[in-house]
Amino acid sequence: MARVTPGDRRPTTGDRRSATVGAPRPATAAAPADTDLRRKLTTTVVLVLFALVAIAMATFAWFSIADSAKTRMLMIDANADGSLRFDLDEHATFDEYVHSLGFDQISARIASEKGVDIDASRLKPVTTSDYQTFTFEDGSTADPATGAYLEFTLHFMSSTDLRVRLTGQDGDGGVSDTRFSSDTQGMASAMRMSFTADGHTWVYNPNGGGGSSGSATVFGLDSGEATAASDMFDLITETDKPVTVRIWLEGTDPNCTNMLKGANYSVSMRFEGIEEQ
Repeated sequence: MARVTPGDRRPTTGDRRSATVGAPRPATAAAPADTDLRRKLTTTVVLVLFALVAIAMATFAWFSIADSAKTRMLMIDANADGSLRFDLDEHATFDEYVHSLGFDQISARIASEKGVDIDASRLKPVTTSDYQTFTFEDGSTADPATGAYLEFTLHFMSSTDLRVRLTGQDGDGGVSDTRFSSDTQGMASAMRMSFTADGHTWVYNPNGGGGSSGSATVFGLDSGEATAASDMFDLITETDKPVTVRIWLEGTDPNCTNMLKGANYSVSMRFEGIEEQ
């Protein structure tokens, strides 16, 4: 019979319990660390997703409209009141200027000067930092000769010293105020017009004014109001002043989306002369 020595004796249940109690437990500190790491990774992923969404929203107008959406001209009208007149050409006397110009006259001038058939061409989304040079989303320069944006010159003259203001007030006899109009929602808000004279540019933004910066002043117009905020250039009695007019579809405007594809629009301008005090 084999002899069992104390060294050969198997531990009893009590011994095993004692051994278990006495042995060091596995470390559990790693679990909270892993949880924190997972939380940090999740937060990072969420932030990256938010950033991507923000980038997509910021560039949505350009990417959704640049290659396909175009707009068709419907109407341009320009009106002046009282002692203020204008025309598409310079004249020698005040009486040779007119109070109103319509689409046919303005479109014919654009066609002769730029070679653009407004009925066939389309505005394309462009943007500008100086309101002189316009670019597409890829940074290439837009040319008014392609009809990407409209450009023409108005010549102003007054019978007394005046400051010319763009007004949101309707004129007598149903004459429209300054506005962009369209049956397509968002179209009017995405458009801009500017007037450049004497080395300065005044920009009408239907969404509101942005104040003056360098050689440009951006302003909005409230319907039915005419305020000094929309004051522009000065006129000296019976002295012609050429003013470059530009009309464009602002590609960075949040309203400039593919919903504008094929939209019609109209542009009305109404000028008011404020006598110098």
